[in-house]
Amino acid sequence: MQLISPHADTRIALQWKYKPKPLLTPTEATFQLVLESLSNGRCHILCKPRLADFLQHVSGEFAFQKISQKHVDFLVCRPGDWMPMLAIELDDYSHHRAEVKKRDMFVNAVFAQVGIPLIRINVNEMAKLEQIVEKLSLAWITRWHRLETAESAVKLS
Repeated sequence: MQLISPHADTRIALQWKYKPKPLLTPTEATFQLVLESLSNGRCHILCKPRLADFLQHVSGEFAFQKISQKHVDFLVCRPGDWMPMLAIELDDYSHHRAEVKKRDMFVNAVFAQVGIPLIRINVNEMAKLEQIVEKLSLAWITRWHRLETAESAVKLS
């Protein structure tokens, strides 16, 4: 085992300046805690995975480029095989901008194509826990049935 990073006092000059930042916004961090509490360890919850990390892109390099720079706020995966079950996007005021709306429409279409439920939650609705639990549960069950049907069809062929 080897520690790669230099001593804490060492600084290295690069052409570009980088500095650490929190992975989640305060709103996302709060929602992450809610998701962890609701799941009670029954699933895996990933924060900000790139679409290219969990979607195959069989149409060549352009298809990869379309998804390589996009992520979802949260991805909920089945335990054991880490199969994506549903994704969650927290939408704030920035989702009213034209370029973000265009990105959202593309992401919505990708999720519809691959059959993974995508739940969009407006940050103003985060306190509506019963409704969120209902949506998450329905999405999980819907995805579970789709996977079971697909797995059964593969076994029969």
